[in-house]
Amino acid sequence: MKLERIVLDNFRQYCGQQRLNFARDKKRNVTVIHGINGAGKTSLFLAINWCLYGRNVENIKVVDNVGKLISKDAISRAQPGDKVHTSVTIAFLHNGDRYTVKRILSGYKLSDGTLEMEPDEFVMRRQGANGRAQEVKNPLGTMNAILPVNAREYFLFDGEKIDNFAKPEAAAEVKKAIQLILKLEILKRAQYHLGKRADEYRRELKRTSGGELRDLIEQDEKLRAEKEETIRRKTELTEEKEAARRQINDIEQKLRDSQNAKALQERRDLLERELKQRRTELADEVKAIQKTASAAYVVLAKPAITKALNVLNEKRERGEIPSSIRQQFIQDLLEQQMCICGRPFAEHGPEYQHLSRLLDNTVPGSLEDDVLNTSATLSAFADKTTRQKNNLDNGMKRRTELLDIINGLDAELDDVSRQLKGSPLEEISRLEKQRRDFLADIDDYNLEIGRLSQRIEQMGNEINDLEKKIAKAQKEQQRGRKLGMKYELAQQAADALADMYEVYADDMRQKIENRTKQIFRSLIWKDSHFKDVRLDENFNLEVIDRYGQPARPELSAGERQVLSLSFITAMAQVSGEEAPLVMDTPFGRLSSHHRNSIAKKLPQLTDQLVLFVTDEELRDKARKNIEPYIGAEYRLNFDKMTSCTTIEEV
Repeated sequence: MKLERIVLDNFRQYCGQQRLNFARDKKRNVTVIHGINGAGKTSLFLAINWCLYGRNVENIKVVDNVGKLISKDAISRAQPGDKVHTSVTIAFLHNGDRYTVKRILSGYKLSDGTLEMEPDEFVMRRQGANGRAQEVKNPLGTMNAILPVNAREYFLFDGEKIDNFAKPEAAAEVKKAIQLILKLEILKRAQYHLGKRADEYRRELKRTSGGELRDLIEQDEKLRAEKEETIRRKTELTEEKEAARRQINDIEQKLRDSQNAKALQERRDLLERELKQRRTELADEVKAIQKTASAAYVVLAKPAITKALNVLNEKRERGEIPSSIRQQFIQDLLEQQMCICGRPFAEHGPEYQHLSRLLDNTVPGSLEDDVLNTSATLSAFADKTTRQKNNLDNGMKRRTELLDIINGLDAELDDVSRQLKGSPLEEISRLEKQRRDFLADIDDYNLEIGRLSQRIEQMGNEINDLEKKIAKAQKEQQRGRKLGMKYELAQQAADALADMYEVYADDMRQKIENRTKQIFRSLIWKDSHFKDVRLDENFNLEVIDRYGQPARPELSAGERQVLSLSFITAMAQVSGEEAPLVMDTPFGRLSSHHRNSIAKKLPQLTDQLVLFVTDEELRDKARKNIEPYIGAEYRLNFDKMTSCTTIEEV
């Protein structure tokens, strides 16, 4: 979707008809709309949303608590009984077709000056490649398919609220955004409907089946219900764990802010950073030990290698290896029956018999070479055995050292906690006690989540076994064969979609994480301080600082806005959605560093960018940075005498 133009007619303070053409050039893809506060930026932003979706779609509020949409100037000029209207028209391109949508709202003026409103009207026309335009019969559904209403807020958004994605409690919102933008909800719905159909087939099959098959199906139903409940409980525990983690972060921040606890909390922060680093080193060391141990078979084979080398050395000392006379040389003398001095000898004579005995005591040349090579290889194994043993010894020694360091750090952390808990200040003591309780809760959650995960995996295996038994029983019952095939196909399809959803969702999550990281590093000015951005399996969006610690709670409002913007643009790029990025007040809360960086990089991250800004938001270096990308620029002029706004092209 690429915006072409918008026409407003008596919409809020836009009196009469006002028009604006959006920049669509690939290089100059930015439209800048200037206006002082109150001039009508938010009204114009509202007009785009209202035209495309109305006040609400599918119980999702789009326009709410914004007052009258029809121009008050137009209402004041009308006479009682006159029909007054407002309309917004938007033209846009999508997948090679040109669309024009128009939303009209009308009302009759009453004697008391109010309006008797009519339902709004929404029409859409599509012009294909052949140039012919025709009215779209299902405009609401078509518009919702082009840019779903529940995904619009990630493309048309208020810059003042964008940092919501970066707040610690935003995991559910981030997950919802990914599902909407990447159309994951389609897979979920397909899985739901197929599973529902499979349930219907299962119940019907149970009614028409014999005893054994009926029992198997009942077991399958119970097991699936238990699995579903277990998954639900695991999700609840995961959410409770995340909530506890957020509470701990809040408590630690309060302790940092307290002059009486600041030093101890900062000491704990330092210890926890070092503890995390040491645990990472320990994990790496254990992996190295495992790798060394898996290749340490030569250590176990050392006695056999030593014995083999002794045997070969004894033969070498006796002159058997290498032999003094080559086998091929003796064979040649016997075949020619000729001594090396040139004197012939008779077959079976004493000379012939002597050479034959020598031949019996020699070994083939290839075998001799193999034996010599084996000796060299075994000698190398002996050296490798010594190295492997030394590596294992050193690895185990380092592991012991790291364990001692970790135990020491744990002890220091426990001491910090005891000092805080024993503080004479009741508030500090209470906060530390709460922190300890939340940590204990997290341990319990992790334990229960692990148990539930094992149970889910076990039930999955049991369900697979039952499916095989059901399939076998179905074959034995002719009456239920066709119904069984339908059930099996529906259930397998639902299960396959569930697996597909998990694989696809995780793949997309990783791609969004990587792209968000790249964009964030390009936009943030403290790129040397923030080393990583992570979007974990629970859809928590996190920033990692140079110390390897989560830094999201410490982000400023501007940094959170940069993180959210990075996430949104990353989603759009990964999804391949063709949609403009429309931002109302994008730079209001940003420092000059962030504003300058975003103004320079953002136009390169989206196909079309529309910015509603005040003059203070886009000036100096930020203005200079974005200047090469501006393809259209407008100013909103508010007339104090008429309270009307006009759109002037700059």
